Formats: sequence, structure tokens, C-alpha cells
Amino acid sequence: MHAAALHSARSEDTGSTAVAQSIEALGRRICEALPPLRLHSVSICDIQCNVLWLSEGALGPDEHALVTDALERFGRAGESFEARVEDGRVAVFLAVRAARSELAGLVMVLADTKAGGEGLLGRIATGPVQALIRDLGAAIPHAPARRLDHDPTGMLLSLADDAPPAEPTPAPPVAARVLAPAAVDELLVHGALSLELEPPAGTSASKGSDAASKPAPNPPPEPPVLQPPAAAAAPDATVETVALEVMPFVKLRSGGRMRRFEVLPRGTPRQNRDPAALDALAMHSLLAWMAAHRADWTLEPTAFTLNLSIATLEDEQFLRQLSAGFSRSGISPESVGFEIAEPLCTQRRASVERFINGCERLGCFVVIDGFTFDSAVVPLLRSKAVRLVKIDPRLCTAALKDKLAQAVVVAIVQAVKVLGIHCAAQQIETQQVLRWLTAVGCDFGQGSMLARPLPIARLQGSAGAPGAASPSADESR
Repeated sequence: MHAAALHSARSEDTGSTAVAQSIEALGRRICEALPPLRLHSVSICDIQCNVLWLSEGALGPDEHALVTDALERFGRAGESFEARVEDGRVAVFLAVRAARSELAGLVMVLADTKAGGEGLLGRIATGPVQALIRDLGAAIPHAPARRLDHDPTGMLLSLADDAPPAEPTPAPPVAARVLAPAAVDELLVHGALSLELEPPAGTSASKGSDAASKPAPNPPPEPPVLQPPAAAAAPDATVETVALEVMPFVKLRSGGRMRRFEVLPRGTPRQNRDPAALDALAMHSLLAWMAAHRADWTLEPTAFTLNLSIATLEDEQFLRQLSAGFSRSGISPESVGFEIAEPLCTQRRASVERFINGCERLGCFVVIDGFTFDSAVVPLLRSKAVRLVKIDPRLCTAALKDKLAQAVVVAIVQAVKVLGIHCAAQQIETQQVLRWLTAVGCDFGQGSMLARPLPIARLQGSAGAPGAASPSADESR
């Protein structure tokens, strides 16, 4: 990242930290100003139902529904009210308004019913508490309502599959050298990651015939070599490729500039028969695209992740050849990560640990997919290479009905936050699940209601940044 951009990102994070500390201090002062109560919790939320501060515990789906209803009520009128909860609690809601009486959020006080009775609202909404509420109105940052047509990825993603291009121009030449057909066959049949490349355009056929007439010792397998964008492969070469799609990690919380995309290779039936070969082809295609389209992903900090098979995790040559590919293409390893399913972390522990250690040395990052807080997997979170966990979607779906699943999800979100690791939820299909995950502090989400996979060629760079950037230090975890 440029020095100015890095300074700006750090300044934004410093400002966000100061705001959070100010809100926390006001929340604690509100707790001190309350009368003696059998208090369950005091929470501060913004108008998007994000929990900015919570005195203790965690807000479950029921409590989140109370906040949602209260915000809708305050949006029409009112400053405070109380409501009985079915489980023997009483909730008091105090509207937080910014300048010009605009609603900025609310404070929810949950207490035992025995502490209630007539006049509870009057006992809570005292002068000192109201003064602190006014201070909160100035401290809570403005959070406009989420628009349905808003692009949460921060990139311009075309969702119209049948939309014709603005200007029908011929496709540009391939910017990277490609695998020779013979090498692809060898890769698919033998599983060897030799990745032999086609000769560059312009190589004379006579040289090939001379080489055939004079046998030479077989050189060691070459790692993938990416040519500068000016070079092009031979136009008449038959090239086997793998189609790449990307699924965005949609931000559920504000803050940070990093954009993340999961790469989904769409192989042919022949390619899909060998997962290791498909991984190699996908990685080659991804690096080739990144080298040829730098402006489409370097204008803002961007990272791509690829889910790997166990055969690739056990291949000790994979990271070595990947390192050579990074060096020759000039691509930062911090821009590429690998997703490892949690069952593989327990079934192939030695191979997974070796791979994670290799990623840490190389500079790539690792994502634990389908994370359930398995005690055998938790120690892997010590590695600096592990920067994101994807919560098992079954836990997120069950959390709305099952208290244990709800507790596990909240525990995952809080635990990885302490470690400086991001968390993402998968297969989000309903607004109810989305709102609750946002309320408990989940960082990213994936699902059909948020975004759908798109061909990687349709990613367009943001026009807001002046030049290339790499992942910021503040997003390094």
C-alpha cells in the first residue's frame, strides 16, 4: 500500500478505536447511574442494529428482535418505553438521538421482572442518565440505513449475465504463458506438478527440431513462469484451462478496506477426476489472471482464497513452486490464501500443520473452513498464517432455535476477535439469520441473498485509489 493510503487506513482505525472507547466509557457510566436493579445487561446499538457495546453476556435472537422492534418504533416517534419479555424480564429502551433529533441508536436495559413494577421507566430515565444519552448521540457514528441495491463488496460487480458489453472489442491477448497440452496430460494422469509451459510466441520450429536431433539430459521440473503482460502465448497452441468464478465475502460490519473473494474453479469432468491437478490448474489460472489484470484488483487491498484438496496439502512441492511463481510474477503472497476444511485439520493433522507452517514462511494466509470450535483444531489458531475462520453453516442456522448452537457461534465470534482473527458465516439465506449474525459481531457473510458467484473476468477495479496497493498492516490478520 502507498504510504499515504497506509497512513489513511491507520488513521481510520485509530479513529474507530477512539469512538469505541468513548462509547464503552459512556456505557459504563450509564450502568453506574442506574438505580439498584437485578440487572441482566445494558446494551448500546446503532440504527442498523449493530451492538456497539454490551455490559455482559451476548444478545441472542430474541433480544435482537426486541432491538429491531424498538428502533422501528423510535423511527416513528417516542423517546423511551418499557416492554415485558416472556422469560420473566423487563426491557427499557431509551432513544439516542444526534443533532437535529435524528435517531442514532438506542440503549436497552434488561432487568429482572421483580425489579420492575410501576415507575421503572421513571426510575431509570433520570437526569444523569438522560445527560449521558445525549453524549451518546454525539459519540455514535452516523450509520445510514442499508440500501437493497448497495454493493457491499466495494467493487463494481455486474449481476446481469445476459448484459451485452458496452463496446464489442476483440479479446486482449493472453498475458501469461500457459501449460503445454502434454504437461496437462501428464499432470492429470500422473499427478505430477511439473507445470511445463508453452514456448513463447516467435520461437522458431528449427530450434525444436535441432533439440530433437540432439538428446539432452532431462532438466528438473520447472515451476510456473508468468511472463510480463506484453508477452503472449503462441496463437495456434491448444491450451487447457480451468474457468474461475469468485464469491465475495460481504462485509457485515463497517471498518477496514480489505476486500476478500473465494475462488471457485469450474473444471471439466476430466479435470475434476484429479483434485490435485484441478488445484494446480486453478492456482496457475489465478496467478495468470492476477498478473495480467493488476488494475482490476490492486487499486484497493484485495485477497483471494482457494479451497484445497487433501492431495494438494500433502504435496510438499506445491508451496515451493508457488513461491517461484510469486517471485516471477511480482504478486505479493499476502494477496493469496488457502481454505482448509476443519475435518482435514483433524484427519490429516501432520500434513495440515506442515502446510500452515509453510504458508506462514511464504507469507500466504490460511482460512479454516467449517469451523465448529473443535478442541483439536483450536491450537492451530496460534499460527500467524490463520487469519479467518468460516463458521459451520449448520451452527448459524440452528442458532435461531437452539441455545447451545447460539452459544457456540457467539463463543467463536468472541474468541477469534481476541486472537485478531476475522470470522465469516456461510450460506446465509434469510434476513433473520443475517441480522442476528451482524448483531453478534460476525465480520463477513456469504450466501445467495448477499452475492452470487461471478466469473473472475468480470471483476472491475475501483476507481477511487490512485495506484496499486497491497494488504494493509491493519488487515494482516
